[in-house]
Amino acid sequence: MRFAKEMAFYSAYHQEKRNVLVHVLGVPTITFTLFVVLSRFSLFEYNGFNVSASLVFTLAVLGYYYTLDVLFAFVATLVFGGLYLTSEWITTQLPATTAWTIFGLGQVIGWGAQFYGHFVFEKSRPALFDNLFQALVSAPLFVVADVFFELGYRLDLKAAVEAELKQKGVWKDFSHKHA
Repeated sequence: MRFAKEMAFYSAYHQEKRNVLVHVLGVPTITFTLFVVLSRFSLFEYNGFNVSASLVFTLAVLGYYYTLDVLFAFVATLVFGGLYLTSEWITTQLPATTAWTIFGLGQVIGWGAQFYGHFVFEKSRPALFDNLFQALVSAPLFVVADVFFELGYRLDLKAAVEAELKQKGVWKDFSHKHA
């Protein structure tokens, strides 16, 4: 199963529950602020509609998500579609300095929290050092999957991801930390 194989790379770096929670908050923050800065760049207009770099990036990433898992991609479309629309509103309604400030603060807070989660809770370096694509493009979809798993949904897929981790020899047991 392609999704389980792809998520196993990400999950190898995200197995400790507190680190996963940090990512559930940090990844959307990073994604949103990336949308904010990409919304600043208009590529062209089509019938009076501005096509920004943010729109092109969002559509490309969501298209990729649909090749991996339709349900998770649909939820990501709702969540990240809302973040995209908010970023476009910020770009059109607020001064450029506000957009750049939101971008800067969001990136520092989002990445800082994730580095903290990796080094303090996970006791390992972040995945971005080994695969930047996973860190910037795939992570939001895998965060959606992590929320589903934590809520008790799609447990067959969670088991497939865990089986991949065990097969690759990168499974970590953090269960004793939460007992």
